[in-house]
Amino acid sequence: MPQTITDQQFTELLKPGHTVYIQNGCTQPIALVEAMKNNPQCAEGIKFISMVNRLNPNNFTTLHPTTEQETFFMSGFLRKGYDPARLHILPFHLSEIYRYLAEVADIDIACIQVAPADHRGQHSFAMTGDYVPAVSSRARVVVAEVNPSLLVCPGAPTISADEIDYYVDSDHELLIWTSRPAKDELAALGNNVASLVNDGDTIQMGVGTASDAVLAALTGHRNLGIHTGLVPDNLVDMVEAGAITGAKKPIDKGRIVTGSAMGTERLYDFIANSDVVDFKPVSYTHDVNILSQIENFRVVNSAVEVDLFCQVNCEFMGGQQIAGIGGQLDFVRGAKRAKNSLSILALQASTGKGEVSRIVSRIPQNALVSVPRSDADFIATEYGIADLRYASVQQRAERLIAIAAPKFRDQLADDWAAACRMAAGQS
Repeated sequence: MPQTITDQQFTELLKPGHTVYIQNGCTQPIALVEAMKNNPQCAEGIKFISMVNRLNPNNFTTLHPTTEQETFFMSGFLRKGYDPARLHILPFHLSEIYRYLAEVADIDIACIQVAPADHRGQHSFAMTGDYVPAVSSRARVVVAEVNPSLLVCPGAPTISADEIDYYVDSDHELLIWTSRPAKDELAALGNNVASLVNDGDTIQMGVGTASDAVLAALTGHRNLGIHTGLVPDNLVDMVEAGAITGAKKPIDKGRIVTGSAMGTERLYDFIANSDVVDFKPVSYTHDVNILSQIENFRVVNSAVEVDLFCQVNCEFMGGQQIAGIGGQLDFVRGAKRAKNSLSILALQASTGKGEVSRIVSRIPQNALVSVPRSDADFIATEYGIADLRYASVQQRAERLIAIAAPKFRDQLADDWAAACRMAAGQS
């Protein structure tokens, strides 16, 4: 049986040279994280592995001058005082992150959060299934923050008490992810994307204002299925509107499949009180072989910008890295292999109060390509849809210019003509 210890005793387990995994998401072990912040000396010589986002804004390198951290997404929480010698950004697709954590990373201590054990001695991971079960099964030591306030989802994975070394008691609510207010001007973008989705299709959605607009536009659809990496609050709206049943899904029929949930109490209560949500590992949610079985799959994601060659930048803005590669390309390539399926990139045509185009002549040198041009299917803005499938280089550029914000179209056309002259060896 696990030994029950205090959060102070937990910090005494950490030794220089250890690699420590911190569970992320709405069930991050807050008591364990706070114990380390209150005793930063315990982080001396430690390498942490942890995701960082608006819900988990932890830069562990600030704890001690010798602390290192591995993560997979850049964010504003990490950029301040960024030291590349101690903060290591690993440029992996989500499917590769799973493989790294489950098979490669040498983890001494896994810090997780679970609900109290049931009558079988099983602890639920509540609203998380993406990485933590795999990490917990191979870490040398597992420290579990046991929280009776966790809402237990019937479709969540579990861990046996026999697989846990130490308990730390806590009691707090799940972390809350509040969506930003919807932008009225994105309604046209949402409607354009929704026109590519048929009743009975299975959808994958990203997170953000563009995805929110798409989900709002889909509430009038029927018998949609969900297979995605993360479900937000909008899921509840769609279920209550009768849009989601999963009745036509070719696999996991009737089930909402996701890796994690991040939202408000409304989402968490819905999941805990329903028996239709399954939390699966990334090795399932993002596996191309699984995705290729989902006939009529509609993969919807967003980006920072796309150029006239159809190269997509999802990570850099103004020369700074603002995100990570994520799971977009996993889903895009899964949709490429699935019968009658599409990948759709949805983005607002301009930003900065309409002063900066998000359809650009060429991805700038101070940015990177996240999705290659060969993987593009559809690009949608509030001005229309560009079907890039089986189109020539020239056709693709013309179709993208046609859905750019009107004030930028002439300049984009001129830039493209100049690029064509250069390619032809003309001055």
